[in-house]
Amino acid sequence: MKRVLFLFMIFITTYANAISWSQLKSWGNKDIEPDVKYNIETEGYNVRVYEFTPLSDPGSTCIMTFTNEKMGMFCFNKSKDAVKRDK
Repeated sequence: MKRVLFLFMIFITTYANAISWSQLKSWGNKDIEPDVKYNIETEGYNVRVYEFTPLSDPGSTCIMTFTNEKMGMFCFNKSKDAVKRDK
């Protein structure tokens, strides 16, 4: 019985270490899907791009770029001629 309890405690401890503090803090947050996501072909970098509409400002668009090393974000007002995409 002690052996089973010991193995259970090891499993729980290992699993608890896998959960980061940032994951626990954002556990109840709402997830949104990006409006558009795509990759940009570059030499030496895997650039992933996500475009989304912020929930707090539907008149804006934000673009986030990610590589293996860096992340960047830029937001701007939507133009009247913005392309409407079906989800």
